[in-house]
Amino acid sequence: MQTSQLRQQIKAERRQLSLQTRTQHSLQLLDHAKNYKPFRQSRRIAFYHAVNGEIDPTPLLEEALRSGKTPYLPILRHDASIGLWFAPYTDKAKLKLNRFGIPEPTVVHRKLIKPWSLDMVFVPLVAFDDHGHRMGMGGGFYDRTFAFKLQRRHLTGPTMVGLAHNLQHRPVINSNPWDIPLDCVITESHLYKF
Repeated sequence: MQTSQLRQQIKAERRQLSLQTRTQHSLQLLDHAKNYKPFRQSRRIAFYHAVNGEIDPTPLLEEALRSGKTPYLPILRHDASIGLWFAPYTDKAKLKLNRFGIPEPTVVHRKLIKPWSLDMVFVPLVAFDDHGHRMGMGGGFYDRTFAFKLQRRHLTGPTMVGLAHNLQHRPVINSNPWDIPLDCVITESHLYKF
């Protein structure tokens, strides 16, 4: 199946999940993530706002806040070809919608951090496979942002963790040389380490 067809098929399957099922999956995911040693050891963690049926990391973000960790959310840069910045998030943060309708914190530039300053990044995805390959939405934002992980091997950078519903798993998906591999994927029922 072509990448674009697979992307559309999985997005449709994901959207068909009921709100109750998506909420249950998010809570089950939290249980797996809390027991993941790199999560327990990380201090600066990037999250995302769930859209279009993505598994919602909000319970995990709230756990991070309770544990004294500093959560961050991605912010689109004016030049999309450069990648993402990350802004600190608190439960009192003011949010605005970006050009894709996704909420972003409104913070002053000096509070933004570079991607290599993070300890862990929770990444949204459309599909993942048994080798840690991730199919995103097709915009390449995360791949461009974390390209340094491929270019400068001494900068291992943050642990990259995909969050997904189990239905998004495929044995093999097509990958490209510029795709940033995942270290782990957490679903409602599994923790896949690569």
